[in-house]
Amino acid sequence: MNPGIEAMQQLSHMGYRFIVSGKNIWAKYEGLGDPDPLEVRPLLALVKEHKPEVLEYLTRPEAPEHIMTCYECHHFRPAISPNPTQAWGHCLERNKGGYGTAMACEAILSSPDSPGEAIDHQARG
Repeated sequence: MNPGIEAMQQLSHMGYRFIVSGKNIWAKYEGLGDPDPLEVRPLLALVKEHKPEVLEYLTRPEAPEHIMTCYECHHFRPAISPNPTQAWGHCLERNKGGYGTAMACEAILSSPDSPGEAIDHQARG
């Protein structure tokens, strides 16, 4: 997979949400506490370096039958496992455990639309 897309996915699991506005990609941190700048900056740099691929990935049409799972939610922290997408984990929003394959709750499906910081600028972290 593309390093920029992998970096974007890592940032998503850390609590970042990505919004596309025209040819801009905005990153907004919605996690708990403050992100670790030493971990975040290189990931944001990879997203910026591979911006065309990340933009294409974020704007691809979703299949109508796609059901968002807990693993795809930035509130979910999977246990260390050979297959984290299916592993037991912890939901920070509901403060309870669950499997990564469970259907995502309303907390992620009804997130606000306000944009965060642009990838083209220095994002928080």
